[in-house]
Amino acid sequence: MKKFYTIITVAIFSFLAVASLEDDVPSIDSSTEPDFTVSAPSLFTDYSDNEISADDKYKGKILQVSGTIRDIGNDIMDDAYVSLAGDGYYGNVQCFFSDKSVVANLKKGQQITVVGYCDGLMMNVLMKNCILK
Repeated sequence: MKKFYTIITVAIFSFLAVASLEDDVPSIDSSTEPDFTVSAPSLFTDYSDNEISADDKYKGKILQVSGTIRDIGNDIMDDAYVSLAGDGYYGNVQCFFSDKSVVANLKKGQQITVVGYCDGLMMNVLMKNCILK
């Protein structure tokens, strides 16, 4: 029964993550300066503590986020993502990349830094158009 709930949770998360993706976010390159530099656990904690305050601070801004890779994969729309550990079990910062070749060379447990647009909280904190720093 626990596996069933886990599968349902992942399916709902995937649907919500895809629904939040928009194509109107400008691309980011290596010369892009972030508005904020934050660790994945700190970013997730800010959203867990007060989503409204965190949205005011981060949503729509360019963030440089550092953390440990918890998961790597494709969502249901075949968009590549890397999830950075945000808390002990469920909470992550999910970073979407347009260049799958970058994601293909990463490994779980690896420490990375990404730059991308923060899109707020939908079970995870979502980051769009990410690049590796």
